[in-house]
Amino acid sequence: MKEQLSSFLVLEGFTPVSTNLDDFLIFLKKETGHITALFVLNVRDGEEFNEYRFRQLRDGALELLKSKNLPEIHSLFLTVTNDVPGAVAATESSPNAWIIHRSAYELVIPPDGAEDFYGMKGQLNAFLKDPGRAEALLDDVRQNLNRVAEAKKKADEAKAKEIIPWVSIVIIVLNLIVGGLCVYFGDSFFSALDLDPVAIFERHQWYRIFTYMYVHGSVSHYLSNMMMLYITGNNLEKPLGRVRFAIIYHILGMLAGLGSLAFKVMINSEVPSVGASGAIMGLMGIIVYITIRNLHFAKGRGINRYLLLIFCVLCSIYQGFMIQGVDNAAHIAGMLAGIFTGFIWEMMLRRRAKK
Repeated sequence: MKEQLSSFLVLEGFTPVSTNLDDFLIFLKKETGHITALFVLNVRDGEEFNEYRFRQLRDGALELLKSKNLPEIHSLFLTVTNDVPGAVAATESSPNAWIIHRSAYELVIPPDGAEDFYGMKGQLNAFLKDPGRAEALLDDVRQNLNRVAEAKKKADEAKAKEIIPWVSIVIIVLNLIVGGLCVYFGDSFFSALDLDPVAIFERHQWYRIFTYMYVHGSVSHYLSNMMMLYITGNNLEKPLGRVRFAIIYHILGMLAGLGSLAFKVMINSEVPSVGASGAIMGLMGIIVYITIRNLHFAKGRGINRYLLLIFCVLCSIYQGFMIQGVDNAAHIAGMLAGIFTGFIWEMMLRRRAKK
């Protein structure tokens, strides 16, 4: 009976409070302006229960609760026993004291006892008609909570794995390897991979439109580009998918290279270009489009990181105009290609949503 009654009270919104007595339980429920307290005493067969013990338990529990600076306390004392007459005699000094006949599963309210207590009379009578139901329901709730917690744990683990931008990390490592080979083999290896307009148009070495993305002019150039690649990859790899992200990254880099070549032809420049910044600006162009397109949906702090990336894009283009040696044509071409890619991507998502 004790476990079943405890399950019932928990389902009714009461919170159990630990005591140093196994058979004396306290349950609290916060109401508007007061605390409802249920004191449950499980009297075993043959155990002595008298008025002195009742007062001792009731007054001690109330003093304990008052010492916690709780609001006004409205209390009900429930005695679970097979000796109903003895329990009635022991609790006759308190109107808020009811008895539950353990074997008969009946609620007994003494003649001078309160007729009801915040609707608990009907609730207790319903419980006593099927005392095992509350425990079964609580077991179901616990099992469901365990399943939800386990599913959340698995989802969190899967999410943690998905967050790692593996494609970006592989590209970063490949850039590092190519940089090491350039250092080892010297300028001849470096100059065979850069975006050299003369080599491309006269010797038809079109592969350079791809390989120039993996060559960098200095350690700082490599570090700054790879840092931005990791940030953008961390934002785009999961929504795009790893394979699609890898393909889009290289296509954007090649489009940026073509934009750079077109500008070099226009100004009659033969200066080679290197670096992944054109492809990275393409990725940032996707973020710029998606962010601006959906600003009206943005809530909370999540939008701040995207606005920061937009600021970085503008700063990068501005520096390209102010600092010599920066291939701003590749940056602008990459960003425009990225914005267009963002537009295409959004159209695909909208069509898929409609289907």
